[in-house]
Amino acid sequence: MAGLKLQTKSADKILYGIKFPWDDTATLIQMLGLQAASSTTNTRASSAVNLKQGVVHTSGARTETFVVDSYWTIGDKIHDGLKKAVEKDVAVGIWRMDFNEATLDDSGNIASVPAEFGMAKPNGLPETEAVNNLLHANITYNIDGNTQDGVLAVAELDPQLLADGLKMFDFAHNTDIGGNATTAPAAGTNTKPQQ
Repeated sequence: MAGLKLQTKSADKILYGIKFPWDDTATLIQMLGLQAASSTTNTRASSAVNLKQGVVHTSGARTETFVVDSYWTIGDKIHDGLKKAVEKDVAVGIWRMDFNEATLDDSGNIASVPAEFGMAKPNGLPETEAVNNLLHANITYNIDGNTQDGVLAVAELDPQLLADGLKMFDFAHNTDIGGNATTAPAAGTNTKPQQ
C-alpha cells in the first residue's frame, strides 16, 4: 500500500442535467439538480436455481437508477416537463456530469466535462409544499438499458447550469458582481446630503 494516494471528489461539482424528448434538437441541457440522494445506483438482478445438491445463483441484467434531488419553481419548464413525462409515461434524457474532472481551455475556463447519459423514466412528481424553502423532491429516474459514458462540450450546456450549479461554490472578483447600467435614484428621492 506504500505510495497509494487516496483521491476524493467534491460532491458540489457533480451536477445533473435534463432534456425532454419534445425539446428542439438545438435546446441546451438544463440543470435538473445540484445533488443526489444516492447518486447512481447500479445493481444486478440475481436468480436462484434449485438443484438436488443445493442452490446455484446466477447473475441477471444490471439495473441503473439516478436518485436526484430535483429543484424547480412551479410552472417552470422542468416542473411542467417532469409532470408531462410522468403522465405520458415517456423517458427523458438525464446526464450526470462530474466537473471534478472537467477539461479547461487555455484561458482556464471549462471546455468539456465527462458525463454519464441515460434515457430514464421518472418514478413520479411529488408536489412539495415547502415553507421558506426551495421546491424540490427526491425523484428516482429509472434508466432504460444502461448509462453510457461520454464527454459534453460546454457549448451543449445551458449557461445558467454553470452559473447556478458551479458559481455557487466559486470565488468572485469585483467585476463578477453588479451590472453595467447606471442606476438612477427613484423619483422623489432626496439626493441632497443631510446637514
